[in-house]
Amino acid sequence: YQREALELALALHDERAGNLDRIFAAGSPIRHPVIRQILLEHSAGPALLRRQAHDPAAPRQEREVAAYVLLAKQLRHGFYRDFLNDVRLVPTGAEMTSGYDGATRYDALNRPELGAPPLALFAPGASVGEAGCPGLRSTVSQLAAAPNAPGPRLCLAEFFRVNGFDYFAFDEPAGSSGLGSARSQFPGAAYQRLEVYKSVIADAAATPEQRALALNRAIRCYGPSGSNSCGGVEVGIEQRRAWFQRLKRDYPNSPWAQTLRYYW
Repeated sequence: YQREALELALALHDERAGNLDRIFAAGSPIRHPVIRQILLEHSAGPALLRRQAHDPAAPRQEREVAAYVLLAKQLRHGFYRDFLNDVRLVPTGAEMTSGYDGATRYDALNRPELGAPPLALFAPGASVGEAGCPGLRSTVSQLAAAPNAPGPRLCLAEFFRVNGFDYFAFDEPAGSSGLGSARSQFPGAAYQRLEVYKSVIADAAATPEQRALALNRAIRCYGPSGSNSCGGVEVGIEQRRAWFQRLKRDYPNSPWAQTLRYYW
């Protein structure tokens, strides 16, 4: 492992110095696939991810990891127009791999049977949720035109909910030290689903159906354990009780009120 140790030392140095481009430059001595993958997942910015996703000289695994992380972070950081331009990186007929288990958990050891990131999440026809939402690309097109529109924001939240994006490991450093622990070069704050629901609940432009859905989902962020699974600023049980009572009082005929029996 002498070469691997030296590559790791060089990668740590360049990452901490903000020189990720040097690691991925043609002729770079840092070739170990796991070292490069960790840096793409946790540290790379959009320009580097896009470059590696398009690089014909890069291994297929590296190109697909770069494309997946780029598209996921564009959605999570609000780069909707960029997502619409880059979603063509998803190959025609992309399918979920058998090793896929959640939005960020795919094998990091480059095993072909498990290692492919789930690019099919962004393919046409990908699951968006139960609220009568259009396909993902249509939802993102609406957000690109009107980022604060409550309907598309709720539909993107549905996409994140059904596809396991509430905890996205690659928005966080890989650890307190070591490879992937430097500050990410991807700009903007990461997505927090509970905050979307709070803003729709308070939005005078939201329809009654949209507010009912937001109330239902905000309460369910805490079910069944009483712990928030959606991210964002915590709210206490008194606020969840008030949301529950408002949902039942103001929107009693909505399916979002009729199907919710508890608050947590």
